[in-house]
Amino acid sequence: MSSSPPRDPENDHAPAILEARRRFTGKELPHVAGKPCPPEEARGSVEGMIGYAQVPLGVASPLVLRGDFEGTYTVPFATTEGTMIASYQRGLRVTADAGGISVHVLRDGLGNWPTLAFASVAEALAAARWVEENKAELVSTAQATTRTGRVTSLEWELLGRRLVLYLEMHTGDAHGINMLTKATDAVVARIPGKGQALVHGKDVEKRATTHRWRGKWVVAEAVIPAALLAERLRTTAAEMAELWATYQLGFARLGTHNHAIQVANGLSALYIATGQDVAYVAESVTATLSLEDRAGDLYATLDMPNLHAAVVGGGTQKGTARECQALIGAKSARELACVFAGALLAGDVNLAASFLGGGFVASHERLGRNRPPAGP
Repeated sequence: MSSSPPRDPENDHAPAILEARRRFTGKELPHVAGKPCPPEEARGSVEGMIGYAQVPLGVASPLVLRGDFEGTYTVPFATTEGTMIASYQRGLRVTADAGGISVHVLRDGLGNWPTLAFASVAEALAAARWVEENKAELVSTAQATTRTGRVTSLEWELLGRRLVLYLEMHTGDAHGINMLTKATDAVVARIPGKGQALVHGKDVEKRATTHRWRGKWVVAEAVIPAALLAERLRTTAAEMAELWATYQLGFARLGTHNHAIQVANGLSALYIATGQDVAYVAESVTATLSLEDRAGDLYATLDMPNLHAAVVGGGTQKGTARECQALIGAKSARELACVFAGALLAGDVNLAASFLGGGFVASHERLGRNRPPAGP
């Protein structure tokens, strides 16, 4: 099994150990190491530019995947939350020693809900029938706006006197929201008799919803033997399952769409590191964790039906993001989504164990998160 990143117990932030960890990745990381990024690389990504925000970047390894994608990955996290990467490191190590994490992509598509207003329900229904009769032509109209996307669905529903369309595309290895919006605009322009027309009408963009999933639907799965749980996480499968039953009761009372422990922490850090649009965390953290006792072994799954990921476009191939993408080595957006889901499962497993063992507060004390800032 591949080793974990080197550490220095005396001073883990010294230049020498940072350089050792960069060598450990096996990649050239000049911008990660501090080389300035040319401002021209930010063209199209920011206005009124004055420079770059510096966010600390760390790595955890090995993430061992099985299933739709198989391999061993080093995972970069950009964060200011102390102890988080250490927690992921522990989770990755124990899941790797347990044989890895199985990942599967169940669906891949990005949808948009344009909304068109009409004077009456009768007129909206007539427009819906027109859409149905001309669906093939409308799909061709949408398809003509892109060379890389593929239209997979065009549907409709009524919202009073408003016609809500649903256009879905497979956007390849880009996130594709601009691609989808352009196609949506072309379709909306063809529909006669409408009043107000909103390309983002029933707007799910960057909002948690269970109405209909978007992005990649990824399921990650791991089994951790009882002996490994006891030795490395200092807990049992029965304790983990009981903890999870308690959390489910709390989540039911909250009415939350996020039934994992803390995937937002890791996913935000992964998004910043790899140049994703971080606001899509709002959609992507709609997830369900499960922790079960299987005859003393821990059976853990993380179901993420709304996970957004891209390896081209946006900020994914600029500056430090380009280097972090190369460090992971994912050859497609689907593979990157599986890396995200696998890492997040490992992190939640370790976090649950740290709650049981009392390590959560202790680790924050030991690694400095809870210490007051040094004086001037």
